[in-house]
Amino acid sequence: MSYRALYRVWRSQRFSDLIGQEHVTQTLMNALKEGHLSHAYLFNGPRGTGKTSAAKILAKAVNCERGPAAEPCNECEACQRITDGRIMDVVEIDAASNRGVDEIRELRDKVKYAPTEVRYKVYIIDEVHMLTTEAFNALLKTLEEPPAHVIFILATTEPHKLPPTIISRCQRFAFRRISVERIVDRLKMICESQQVHADEKALYTVARAADGGMRDALSLLDQALAFGKDHIDESTVLAVTGAISRDVLYLMIKAMAEGDSAAALQHLDDCVMGGLEPDQLIQDLTFALRDLLLKKTAPRLEYTQAVFTDESDMNMGELFSVPKLTRMLDTLIHYQQQMKWVAHPRILLEMAMVHLCEPPIESQTEEASQVIRQLQEQIRSLEEKVEQLHLTPRPIAEKIQKPVQETQPARSSSRKLLLQDRFLEQLSSERLAEVKRVWSDILHRIKEEKITVHAWLMDGEPVGATNDTVLVAFKSKIHRETTEKEAHKSLIEQVMGKFLGRPMALYTLMHSDWGQVETKKAPDQMPSTESEPIKKDSEEIVRKAIELFGENLVEVSDRHN
Repeated sequence: MSYRALYRVWRSQRFSDLIGQEHVTQTLMNALKEGHLSHAYLFNGPRGTGKTSAAKILAKAVNCERGPAAEPCNECEACQRITDGRIMDVVEIDAASNRGVDEIRELRDKVKYAPTEVRYKVYIIDEVHMLTTEAFNALLKTLEEPPAHVIFILATTEPHKLPPTIISRCQRFAFRRISVERIVDRLKMICESQQVHADEKALYTVARAADGGMRDALSLLDQALAFGKDHIDESTVLAVTGAISRDVLYLMIKAMAEGDSAAALQHLDDCVMGGLEPDQLIQDLTFALRDLLLKKTAPRLEYTQAVFTDESDMNMGELFSVPKLTRMLDTLIHYQQQMKWVAHPRILLEMAMVHLCEPPIESQTEEASQVIRQLQEQIRSLEEKVEQLHLTPRPIAEKIQKPVQETQPARSSSRKLLLQDRFLEQLSSERLAEVKRVWSDILHRIKEEKITVHAWLMDGEPVGATNDTVLVAFKSKIHRETTEKEAHKSLIEQVMGKFLGRPMALYTLMHSDWGQVETKKAPDQMPSTESEPIKKDSEEIVRKAIELFGENLVEVSDRHN
């Protein structure tokens, strides 16, 4: 007799054999006991979870010579012939290859005839979502009011493709993915019956690769048995499934934690040259990081897809923060989606590895903040030294130095106000409104160009504008000073120019200074026939005095106040 695949040998023959589908089997068994059978059932769920097996078990249960019973006996002639597919009244139809309206019309014509060998005619239509629209329409009336001796069982992996009119005429049962632990328990039992020694880590690797499908798990186990004969270890399963070993995963994630792009790319190259596919690698990386994330956020949760099972491996999560792990997972998922549309997925995976090894923007900002704090402390120290120098008396030219200390701030303040007055005369409310209309767009574009500059500029707001200048007031001195750096200021002016359609310059000041300017602005701008000539004469006198005596010896004061 020819060899039979494990998934065929160990196919479920009773409802109690269906693993992980108790919510389905219990309902069907109760219906059989009470005689409350429906004329149509819809079984939907992932592949390999027992939909077709459950359909055949139901067909045996309703036609068992000792029934109908909650469980088929699997001993009578009817049960055995249904198991072997040798009975004409139980018909399995593959909708993928019999999807046209002609096939469904032929089925509809045969439905009206009574069964010849058992109680019920059972039609099992697998992958029913593949039927055409015309075929569904032809089936609709028969499915709604079939003869009493007919039961329809529809099976599909994609129920969303079925017309609502079909779904509404069936009792629907959703089959679930089977947990890793239950698949491992089943594989252990099969290995014991086959007298094969299998490492537990190897069985867990098979169960994870099966993705919740028992049929896939048995197929992989069958392949591993052919490869490793009487002994199955983790290396055997990795060679069969094309998955990455836990040791290599550990090294790759460690390289990410250390920011070592070269090491991470070297491990990646070794895996690809060893025959591993990029899509499998990124999936294994995703599951590994997911395990570390769950270990940090929910340590008591059972990990049904756990890649790292050793406590020493799980402790590697201490190298990452929770925000870092979520960003890494988001990056991997993004690149995994992009892999479906590119000809060279390895390049995307290499980009993802380099991205994961880079420090996050927040850490760069934290480093910049530390540098700023150090600079502030140095400035504070220098200011204290300057103040001490001012307070220390000097033996020479004391009378000259003293007025300079008192009048210097007044002179510089006066010149600053004169400069602001000239600028304020050109301010335009229309230009300010124009700037404010596009300000959010300007901030968004700067964020795309350089997020740190965006963070500093967010502290400011436009308070004035001319044809070629934008005046921005800041609440924080640090933010203003950082924005004034040449590289940052150049970027902001470039973006403003693009949105406003002309070259623009950036001028900054503090909010407190802007409040003083606004206070002085009203009296300065009041019309006066005498103030303008006096102001011009005063400025000319100050200029000549500075030329004759030097700016350090000139004191400017307003004696009219």
